[in-house]
Amino acid sequence: MFARLSAKLVFVAAAIALVFFGIGLFGLAIAAALTPYIGAASGYAVAGAIFLLPPLLWALIASTSRPKKPPQEGGGRELMNSIFTALARETPWAAVVGAGLLGVTNLFLNRNKNKK
Repeated sequence: MFARLSAKLVFVAAAIALVFFGIGLFGLAIAAALTPYIGAASGYAVAGAIFLLPPLLWALIASTSRPKKPPQEGGGRELMNSIFTALARETPWAAVVGAGLLGVTNLFLNRNKNKK
């Protein structure tokens, strides 16, 4: 299982590296093609703008055109609040934490014992 997971992680890292360097080399090619016409520095600036401006404009448009979500009523938040409120009224927190720690300790101590 660990070998499969690590192989997938290596594959994903290689894919990310290929995309990163591919985009970089593509930008370098655009800049080199523009160098005879507008100079080296301007060619790099135009190539950078080609790759930078569309995502920035998309992010700006997406963030400003999205309507605000109305606050949610009910659901899991209300249920958790009622559970915590009831627990805080009825049971001291030290007892709850102590019972949880005792249960976890019991699980760890009994995990390798033979069941007869």
